[in-house]
Amino acid sequence: MAVEYANPREDTQEVLQPLALALLMLVARESRDSAPGKEEENPSERIVRFMGERPDRVTLTDCAKRFGYHPNYVSTLLRHETGKTFSEILLKLRMERASSLIAGTDLPVEQVSLMTGYPNTSNFYKAFRSFYGKSPREWAKKNGTDARKENG
Repeated sequence: MAVEYANPREDTQEVLQPLALALLMLVARESRDSAPGKEEENPSERIVRFMGERPDRVTLTDCAKRFGYHPNYVSTLLRHETGKTFSEILLKLRMERASSLIAGTDLPVEQVSLMTGYPNTSNFYKAFRSFYGKSPREWAKKNGTDARKENG
């Protein structure tokens, strides 16, 4: 922009106008992202919220890139401030989403598996059983769609 402004040509205004607008939009976005209320959240809370928005596909590297940290720093920060590792937090978020989907929908377990970030259904079953102590179908019978049908 500075070069264009310093060496004006016939179309300088047409070139500078969209550049200035783009710059103002970037400044507005940065301002919005650092608005009061956002400052009250510490970095680990923002990271966990980010993870919760996309538990099916988030990675430690994604979080690090999103917040401008090194993956090791994110991992250490989460462990220090939450007492849990990145993997433990992600597992909890995925299992909460899975249990909600199993209880609140008639989706097959294979679909829930995909929607919670487990392309391999066998891995999903193992993770679910380890987390809840029951298979997804057993859990659904006690807490989910089967219980709603019996009570409905």
